[in-house]
Amino acid sequence: MVVVTIMGVVGAMSAGRVHALIVHQRITRAASAVQNNLEVAFATAGRNRRPVRIAWDASSAQLQVTDRAGTKTYSHTNLGRDPYGLGSSAVSVSSSPIEVFPTGLASDALVVTITLENLTRRVRMSRAGMIEIQILP
Repeated sequence: MVVVTIMGVVGAMSAGRVHALIVHQRITRAASAVQNNLEVAFATAGRNRRPVRIAWDASSAQLQVTDRAGTKTYSHTNLGRDPYGLGSSAVSVSSSPIEVFPTGLASDALVVTITLENLTRRVRMSRAGMIEIQILP
């Protein structure tokens, strides 16, 4: 009986920490997915020698990389409830759409902020294609 009690106490103490680790993993994976999607945009524009468009669709919670007309999708990242557990208010984008040209420059800088509970990750993309993930307190 003592062993069961001790295990119950230890389990109750670690439940909060396990939840925090799960939230941390979700937000870190979402930020990495956004970073990969932005890198795909620059690589695709250079490889195809045609501009591509990075667009945020808030209704479906997707960051899409398409051709300029929006008819061909090269890549998309779904940041909704299913893969990462993010709500519609958890993701904010500084501007959308953004064109990426074959020269390696974008029409504007982009900042994607992802917040879940008390954790925030900011993915920053410069006009020259430098992409970094910032951890905010």
